Amino acid sequence: MKKIRFISMMALVIMALCSCTNTEYQKAIPANATLVMKVDVQSIADKADFKNSKYKMLLDAAIASSVKGEDLKVVKEYMNDPQKMGFDLSTPLYIFLVGEETVGMTLKTGDEADLKEFLDMLNKQGMASKISEKDGLTTGTLVDEISFAYDKNTFLLLASMENKGASKAATMAKELMTMKESDSFASTEAFSRMNAEDQDVSLYLNGKLSKAALKDALEAVMPSSVDMKDMDALMSLNFEDGQATLKAKVWGTNDQGKAMIEEAEKNVGKIEGKYLDRVADNALIWVGMNVKGEWMLDKIKNNKSLKESLFMLERAIDIEQMLMSVDGDMAVEFQIDDIVEQDNPEYIVYANLKNSDFLADVDDWMETMKEYEMSMVKNGENQYELTTDEATYFWGVQDKDLFLSSENASRKGNGLNPLLEKKSDIKNSKVYIYVNLAKIPFKEMAQKDRDMAAVADVLDKLKSIVLKSETTDEGMLVVELKDNDENFLKQLLK
Repeated sequence: MKKIRFISMMALVIMALCSCTNTEYQKAIPANATLVMKVDVQSIADKADFKNSKYKMLLDAAIASSVKGEDLKVVKEYMNDPQKMGFDLSTPLYIFLVGEETVGMTLKTGDEADLKEFLDMLNKQGMASKISEKDGLTTGTLVDEISFAYDKNTFLLLASMENKGASKAATMAKELMTMKESDSFASTEAFSRMNAEDQDVSLYLNGKLSKAALKDALEAVMPSSVDMKDMDALMSLNFEDGQATLKAKVWGTNDQGKAMIEEAEKNVGKIEGKYLDRVADNALIWVGMNVKGEWMLDKIKNNKSLKESLFMLERAIDIEQMLMSVDGDMAVEFQIDDIVEQDNPEYIVYANLKNSDFLADVDDWMETMKEYEMSMVKNGENQYELTTDEATYFWGVQDKDLFLSSENASRKGNGLNPLLEKKSDIKNSKVYIYVNLAKIPFKEMAQKDRDMAAVADVLDKLKSIVLKSETTDEGMLVVELKDNDENFLKQLLK
């Protein structure tokens, strides 16, 4: 276990001075990689002030307990000057996945003599073996599980995640080191997109992998004719003063995927901000969008779980007829007064209508629902109270606004909510989700939940989470801190 920890920590040291220069060592990544991550750990380490953090001291202590004899002095020299390990640390680190079982990491080779000395030291410590050289390519294994290969340009690590040992990885490593550029990830559209991003971390996700990983999250907006394998995605993460920003972009890899994006672009418009001044004081989550009801209804019908939850009242109200009347801004607000004690939040939904023709059928709804032991009474002009054996709901239409709420939801906003500060940003988006983390008493919750105690101090520094999309093929998630004077990482790790 100590050996494995040591290798992991040495990899961290190697990463600790990486930046973002493009070099040919990227050619060792195959074009069929299902996942590729590019990490600028130099930027991350600087922003986190890692060299002066408690985590650096923990790393030093762990390495000291793992290394035997006189080599400890050598390892400390490597810690102080990682360049002596023989890697060109002016380059980014790449981690990649082939299929679902083989993981790799590639770096730029620096001084081959220094690299050989480094590997000889690992061999002496029993952490490297089977080192051999042939035709300018040096190969071997680390801790009997991880294969490595390097030449004057490229250093490559490969390992099987299914515990198949190093033999299969060793064969693959040799193949990747001699692969033609036309067969490598460096020749793909995804690589070009990735290297156009100047971020701390960039991640490419192949549609074949994301089909499984993102199926539940994205199936609500996927037409039945489109499969996730038709879509590729690129995500990038950057740490800034007071916030961390995660961007995501998807693109179609065939005509079906491209058609899906075009269809969504036509049916989801920019938010007008119609319901922003109604946000209640106890709002915890606010979701806004601008959408055509007919298109949204089709997506709901293609999602089993969403269909079941939204259509549970269908015996009482013609939900389909209502949704088809929606055209424009739609907002969903989740409210909570005491998050420590309150199990379920209250909620209210607002939607702009192109017509309210469905109101003509309300009398028939009221009569039919008696068969299901439900009741609905009129509270005012076009306003109703619906009671089932589980809960009471209020709904109605005012002018061209539809509302639907749980029994105790507040419909009063004081105009002093944090969303008003983001009004221009919201109106530039097609979808906007705001989570008011400042309202959550993390430290108080940690007193009742020991599992939360370890992270309560970190969570208490958070102000909000924003998820927004200005176009249907791009999205952005922003985690904001209460203090925006220092870098996000430095604040969280200090």
